[in-house]
Amino acid sequence: MTTVWAFTNQRELNKSRFIDYVERKVFRTIRKYQMLPKDKIIRLKKSNNINTLVLKKILETKFQVKFSQVPNLSSDNLSQVAEDTFQNILKGKFTGPQPESRPLYFLSDKEIELYARLKNIKGTKRKQNKKIQTLFSKFLKKNQDLELNIIKALKQLN
Repeated sequence: MTTVWAFTNQRELNKSRFIDYVERKVFRTIRKYQMLPKDKIIRLKKSNNINTLVLKKILETKFQVKFSQVPNLSSDNLSQVAEDTFQNILKGKFTGPQPESRPLYFLSDKEIELYARLKNIKGTKRKQNKKIQTLFSKFLKKNQDLELNIIKALKQLN
């Protein structure tokens, strides 16, 4: 078994298990936060962003997906949400995006980029806030779950 992903608890996943893990996480988030629209048609904002392309690929396995000027789901992921939340905290605002319309809410940039590579999905990476990413990179060496811990802390504050 060739390991493509290792969790902090030492659990390792091969290619097929990692793909299954990502897809199940997206569908579990959709179910938990009741994101499925009544007409069961998912609308995404058209973009060449890797998050959007990965989300579209995953959702198309079970739903009809269309590009729309008025999307009903966002392709923001855990890394984006953590960055936005941290940016707000630096401004003294203890708020951040909630998971309600974000199926990728619990998946990091690294997970999405690996999924894209394994599924041969080409797209542009999201633009990152350089200052916050410099700070995050220092913390991530000690705490790989930093982004998840940021959104958990936000939840406790709200």
